[in-house]
Amino acid sequence: MEAALLVYTQEKMFPQQGNGNAPSQRREFTPGEERQEPRPLTVTEACMLVQNALRQATPYRLEVCGELMLNSSTKVYNHLYARLRDNNESILELTWFNGKARADALGIRNGDKVVARGSLGFYPKSGRLQFIAESLRPVNDEDTLTKLLHELIAKLAKEGLLDASRKKPIPRFPRRIGVVSSIDAAGFRDFIHTSLSRYKGLSFLVAPSRVQGSEAAAELCNAVRLLDEYGGCDVIVVTRGGGGTNELWCFNDETLARTIAAARTPVITAVGHERDTTLVDYVADRCETTPTKAAETLTQPFVEILQRVENDLATIRQSILAKAANLRTRLNACLGSNYLLRPKQLIDDRQLRLVNAEQQLMQALPNQARMRRAKLDNATNTLTARINAFLQGRRGEFERLDNVLRALDPKGVLKRGYSILLDKDRHAIRKETEAPEGTRLTALLAEGSLELVVKQDK
Repeated sequence: MEAALLVYTQEKMFPQQGNGNAPSQRREFTPGEERQEPRPLTVTEACMLVQNALRQATPYRLEVCGELMLNSSTKVYNHLYARLRDNNESILELTWFNGKARADALGIRNGDKVVARGSLGFYPKSGRLQFIAESLRPVNDEDTLTKLLHELIAKLAKEGLLDASRKKPIPRFPRRIGVVSSIDAAGFRDFIHTSLSRYKGLSFLVAPSRVQGSEAAAELCNAVRLLDEYGGCDVIVVTRGGGGTNELWCFNDETLARTIAAARTPVITAVGHERDTTLVDYVADRCETTPTKAAETLTQPFVEILQRVENDLATIRQSILAKAANLRTRLNACLGSNYLLRPKQLIDDRQLRLVNAEQQLMQALPNQARMRRAKLDNATNTLTARINAFLQGRRGEFERLDNVLRALDPKGVLKRGYSILLDKDRHAIRKETEAPEGTRLTALLAEGSLELVVKQDK
């Protein structure tokens, strides 16, 4: 059987489009068959050939950098039409559908140097090569970016968003950590790996987001809000690895900085390397130099506790081993003693010591009783003598005081012939003026009393 040559017509190269004028037959030729010259292509077919060749040549998204030259005369449905020009004066037509408002929001103006991300296309109706943009981002020099960053820092500082007093404390023992990053970023992998290698009890809730490009800032804002409102996280970590100024510029976005400052959940930023500082680092509750450093900071309390537990366990282990060694030494000593080898001798010795102690006690008890009784008698005699001497002294003092009381007793005075005059209120009369004429008095005598009436001597 003769071999066949496969020839693919435009049906293979180009899917049928438009009015279907493109050839659609697949033919097989044998070596002896006469070949016919292909018919001429239509303009539409030629344009489709160019279009599909571009698609096959650039199946992936491209990024093109150049100076933006806006076409202000064309305004259709908020589309942005412009040209990209480089130093060689090469020009590429650019179309960004519904991109005019987004370009204005990014602050892109005519003459700015930009990076356009998208794909090459061919527009058959005009026969022009064009770049279909999906996003634009400005390309600024380092001095301009630094100046813009300082302006944003000053603006937020004036509003008090950079004050240390408003920063929330980072939980000492976080259990649920929210992570905002690209899951394909090396910084994200470093953060997760370092955290789990130091403490395996952590859990992570990841809100994936782009970490560079013109659309990254909006995605980062949404990710932070999502974790803050619905994540139930103890802390949120915004992280990515190192990069150039332009690559990290999304972290200098003012809206992102305000979103982090307004979050109720404490936020830690770990963006770039040690030399990199972005706007979000100033408003975050804590800033770490690298993703690895952020992981070490969050897990350090757990590591310290685990180390402390390990140290305590080591101390306890050493104490147990020391006690075990001491007990082993004592046991070996006991195993080698004669008493343990001959337990009856040990019992006999203990019994003999008990009998001797009992005999000593019986002999000592009578002697101790006699000594105690003699001491008690001596103490009794001494106490009796002291009591008698005390009573004798008190008796003389009592007799002296009794004589004094007798001498001062009013009845004794009355017995000597005196009397006491009392008024009706039983008050003693001491002066003549206290008993005017007619006053009734009572005279107390040694035996009985007399009722008297005072009369004046005329």
